[in-house]
Amino acid sequence: MVQKRDLSAEKIIQTATDLIKADGADAATFGNIAKALNCRTQALYFYFKNHNDLLLGVATNFFATLNQEVQTACFDLNGREALIKMATTIRNYGRQNLDLSLAVMRTSGLPDHLSAFNETRHLSEMMQRYIGDFVSDPVQQLSISRGVRAMIIGEVVSESVGWFTNPAIDRDDSFVDNLMRLFDESQK
Repeated sequence: MVQKRDLSAEKIIQTATDLIKADGADAATFGNIAKALNCRTQALYFYFKNHNDLLLGVATNFFATLNQEVQTACFDLNGREALIKMATTIRNYGRQNLDLSLAVMRTSGLPDHLSAFNETRHLSEMMQRYIGDFVSDPVQQLSISRGVRAMIIGEVVSESVGWFTNPAIDRDDSFVDNLMRLFDESQK
């Protein structure tokens, strides 16, 4: 293999992302990435110190794209309507990119990685702003925020193992119904 001079962190992250989407998180090894990029495995270490460092780059990219999706979906919305739209957008993005979502969820060090942290912080701040439109108590705001995140992650993980297939209730309807219950419960 020839050392490629047009190699970049962005190309490596995109290749890792493509491999994860196609074949799961375990497919994004340095060996598979180097093979896909037609370069030596050692060349990847110039850009990423180890596999987890690469996955942090993938996670940063994942959250940046998710931020754009949420901002577009929630443009000109506020309060409960915006929070429901945000939660369903994140949930749908997670479901549509299931292997990538699961890989990002198991990446260690996200809070310590500045770029990934900044992307997740934007999502968190947006959520807090929407919650603040209809709840003033900071403890209730935190409780709702945690509840919404737990519901999103729970739905993505549950669907990854084949749950939520009962035709008695549509999974989208039950998700919104449970969000509304969470909001109503916080108002008591």
